[in-house]
Order: sequence, then structure tokens, then C-alpha cells
Amino acid sequence: MKNGLESKIYKMLKKAIINRDLVPGTKLSEETLAKTLNVSRTPIRSALQRLSYDMYVKIIPRKGAYVNQPTLTEVEDVFEMRILLEDYAVMKACQNYGKFKSTFENIEKIIRDEINAYKSQKLDDVLDKVFDIHIEIAKLSKNEILINQLRELISLTNIYLTFYSDMKLDNPTSPKEHLDILEAIKVNDVDLARKRMKHHINGIISRLNFEKIEQNYNDVEKILSKYN
Repeated sequence: MKNGLESKIYKMLKKAIINRDLVPGTKLSEETLAKTLNVSRTPIRSALQRLSYDMYVKIIPRKGAYVNQPTLTEVEDVFEMRILLEDYAVMKACQNYGKFKSTFENIEKIIRDEINAYKSQKLDDVLDKVFDIHIEIAKLSKNEILINQLRELISLTNIYLTFYSDMKLDNPTSPKEHLDILEAIKVNDVDLARKRMKHHINGIISRLNFEKIEQNYNDVEKILSKYN
């Protein structure tokens, strides 16, 4: 029951963040959350720790928890590393395609799921599918260090998209770009696969808008009443 309550609070807060009701920099007071949700601080603290682990929340010692507020420099550095690692990942994927053809059927299925997520207009589902597609491609490298690094980097960039994206859920380019990358890997065209992956990630960067969110911290109690 305790874990169920923690999970419910975690999902509630995460959804409010993804929906941009709780904007970057918003203070998430344990006392306020406990009072609003009529629970003790223990499940609140556990939920905030989980959100911190997922990098949606930043916990500052002696100050408390805040919705994560990445700097422009941090975002640029993360995307720079992602471009470098995904470039290597598609190169290795081309080399290993013949050994793991069945993997591509799974990736194609996830791309179909991505299309359905766009149709449902659910940003969190879209980002989950995007994460899965890129990690499945990375797995073809058979390099666990690379895969784990990309897990962290893609998780971070998905959070940046949550906060600052101008993604077009009604007219997406991402599924076609994913299919194009896949086709280049299938024919072992390393240069084309690398070019398409870089174009794809640069397209993600171009959809970031740091002016999208004004620092207008809404009433947490009022916001969570919509989700409770």
C-alpha cells in the first residue's frame, strides 16, 4: 500500500511536470505536497527521490526539491555528446546488421508504436518510444558502456524536450526520420546512416525554445488539485 501511494504521487507529479503545469524552478515543498495530498511526508519524500533519480526534479541540500531547470550550457553539452555517441552507434549498427536482423523488426514495431503515440497526442508516450528506438539501435553496437551512456543522455534530452520543446504532435517528422536511419543501416550505408542520424538530432535541437516557459510559478496546491 505504501509503495502504491508513493507510485501514485510520483506519477501525479511527473505528469504535472510533463504537461508543463509545474514549470522548471518550481519549489516542491514536502510540507505543501503532504498537506495538499493529505498524506504523510514519507511517500512524498520517496516520490521526490524517484523524480530526482529520473532528473525531473533537483534536490538541493538544506533548500529542498525543485523542478529541474537545466542551463543552456548544460543542454548544449549533452546534445554535443549525444551527437558524438549516436554517430558511433549507427556506424557499429551498420557493421552488425547482418548478425541481428531480427532486432530491426522490433525497431520497426516501436516506430509504429511511436506513430500511434503521436496520434494520441501524448508527449510522454512519444518520448518513451523515441528513447526505445535509439537504445535499440545502440544495442546493435554490442558496447555496454556506449549503451549505458546513451541511456543517460537520451533521458536528459527527453527531459529538455518536455520542458522546452516546440514538438509538433499533429505533424511529426520523427517517425519518418527513424525509418530513414533504419533503411540506411539495413543497406550498410555508413555515411548515409551517420548523416541521417546527425540531421535527426539537429532537428531535435532546432525544436528547443528556451523562451517557451516563463518563470511564472503557479500555485502547486491548485495545480495538483487537477491531478488528485
